[in-house]
Amino acid sequence: MKKLILILLLLLFQIPVFSEEFPPTGAGIEVTKETNPIYWGYFEDYGKALKQALEAEKMFRLRGWGSNCEYIVTRNGEIKGIKTNIYQNDYFDEKVKNIILSVKPLPFRDGMNMDEMRFSVYLGYERYNEIDISVGGSFIDNKEIFSLMIITNK
Repeated sequence: MKKLILILLLLLFQIPVFSEEFPPTGAGIEVTKETNPIYWGYFEDYGKALKQALEAEKMFRLRGWGSNCEYIVTRNGEIKGIKTNIYQNDYFDEKVKNIILSVKPLPFRDGMNMDEMRFSVYLGYERYNEIDISVGGSFIDNKEIFSLMIITNK
């Protein structure tokens, strides 16, 4: 009888262990250069083009300034629904938005089985140069967000 009660208690307390709070696709996915070379190459090429446009833009900026825009890129390279999320000031935010709109994204490559991708792009000015690529999920609509952080010192 003791064994039966013990087994029942263990079964009752094990049930919450198997549940999850968020859907798995919204919790983020592992995308690396080795596992997804087609997507990663696309992100690197697009990030380099944005960085070149940021460095070529002659505008007033101070160290630490940055702005983030979210938008959707369609399969044929069109930008839809651009909005600014992280604000610096009206001048810099408008310049960053114009830089993003001036760089036309490449059409999707063969093997990219998506109709559209949601990007979150941060363009900023610091002491160092880097392009940081990350992939995460949106808990609101359970879709992936591809983040590009482009920082330049020029």
